[in-house]
This record gives sequence, structure tokens and C-alpha cells, in this order.
Amino acid sequence: MALLLVVGSGCLGSGGDEAVNETVTSFLTSFNEGDVGTAFSYYEGKDFLVPATLEIKFKNKDIIVGSIEQFELKDTVVDGDVGYTTAVCDVTLFERNKAAGTEEKLIYFRVQKVGALWTITKVNLDGPISSSETLENVEVPATPLDPIINNIPLISGVTVAVLVLGIILSKKDKSGGAGTPVVDISTAVPVEKEALAQFIKFVPALQYSAGSKAAVDIWVKNFSQQPYDNLTVIANFPGTVKVKKPALSFGSIGPGETVKKTWSITPSIPGWVAIEEPMVVFEYAGGRYSGQLDPIWLNVQ
Repeated sequence: MALLLVVGSGCLGSGGDEAVNETVTSFLTSFNEGDVGTAFSYYEGKDFLVPATLEIKFKNKDIIVGSIEQFELKDTVVDGDVGYTTAVCDVTLFERNKAAGTEEKLIYFRVQKVGALWTITKVNLDGPISSSETLENVEVPATPLDPIINNIPLISGVTVAVLVLGIILSKKDKSGGAGTPVVDISTAVPVEKEALAQFIKFVPALQYSAGSKAAVDIWVKNFSQQPYDNLTVIANFPGTVKVKKPALSFGSIGPGETVKKTWSITPSIPGWVAIEEPMVVFEYAGGRYSGQLDPIWLNVQ
């Protein structure tokens, strides 16, 4: 699954060493777990044109899916919006499908900040990446999400107390809700919410009025080079929030395409309430994936 990704990157609101390391860690972990599509979602460059290219180039260096026993990121350096790090990996070698010892492999990464996100733009399996090499010109078009993403640290600090109260109210309000539509995910590969958050964003209004119809926008950005097919978003709505259509179908989202859908809701009482268990189900490169994101909080006046 190339998610994502929204751009393929690892961290919202983080900066410096932490953001670079988190992105590279997500890339390597996804690859090693066999989710090459998700690993590819953290990447934007010319080394790998499609997820299969990534897998082939790693395999040519005797790094196959599931062979990385452990890794450590060293020598992380961040200069403005560009970072470099080296993954020191203990890799199991195989001969005729049988383990034949381990070997230390070094993988070199360059990570660039694109908008509010960090994405890997170069991976080198042969040697360090020079800071003099030309950077990838990766651009993310401005969206209505940017002000929210850029101000997450500020917003979160102010609203912690209110969110705690919202949790209490939400638990009291859940009885009789619209519920979660039934969607078969038995054959879907689970995806971590951190990966999903790179390409899907929920944008509620700053506040809602009790008894009045309003919207919760959902933006999906395909940063990969293959389409997301049959993408559906569903959620569990509390009894105090009526929703016209809890399951939204986005259909097929092509490479580089951004699509917005909207939940039409009517909250009935004031207070902080949550749309819980938002879930994304979609197909990518022949596989089916699903994952759950954080609750969506509504400020109802």
C-alpha cells in the first residue's frame, strides 16, 4: 500500500533528528514485514520507480523481506529541511532458502522535508550520500489541511483539557449511535495509523451548532505511482450525531490525485463528542488493506 500515504513520509509535527529517524524506521519496518507498498509510500525519488523496484534492488544486495533481524540508525545529521542517516542492519543471509549466517549491511538515506512532512528522497546501498548531490524537487500543493498540520503543536497544548472532557461526554453519548457499517476486512492486511495518516486527513469545522446540519471533510491524497482502488472510509458515530451516510466510497484515486468527500452530520447537543473508530479500506497493487485512525473530535456549541 503506497499511502499514504498522503506525501510518503513519516512524521507530522516532528522535526530534526526525530522526524528523519521516524521516517526511515517506518520505511525499513514496513519493508521487512513484507509491506513493500507501505515502505514505498515513505519514498519519493528516482531510485525506485515502483514498489517492485525497491524489493528487487534490496534483494540484489542480499536484503530480502524478513531478513533484517535488527537495525540501528547512526550518524543522523539534519541541516534545515534535509537530513541524512545510516541504517546499520543485521541481515540474515540465505542459501537455497535456508539461513546461512548473518551479515552487517549499511543502508544510506537522504530525507527531505516537504511541506509539513518528511519523505525519503534517496536510498543508497553502496555508499554514503554526499550532501553536494542534487536534491529531489518534490513539491506538495497547498491544501486546506496545511494550516492545521503546521499548528498541531500549538493546538494540541491548548485543547488537552477539553479533549479529556470530550472523552467523558463521548462515553455518555455513545448509546444509540449510527454505528459502524459492516465492511468485510477479513482478507485485508492491517496498516498502522501512522502510515494512513500520511495520505488521509479528517478536517472537521472549528465548531458546530447543535441541531444544525454541517460537514466533516475527508481528504485523500495519492502520492504513489499506482491507484488506490475501491477506497472506503467508515466510522462509528455517537447517538448524539446523526449522519446521512456513514460509509463514504472514494472509488479509484489515481497517482498524484487528491479527492475530497464529506460526511453530512447533524449534532443534537452541545459539548465535545467524537466520531470514533474511523477506518479506511482500499486496494493497492493487487492487495487489500485496512486500518483505523484516531477519533475525530467535534466541538458542538
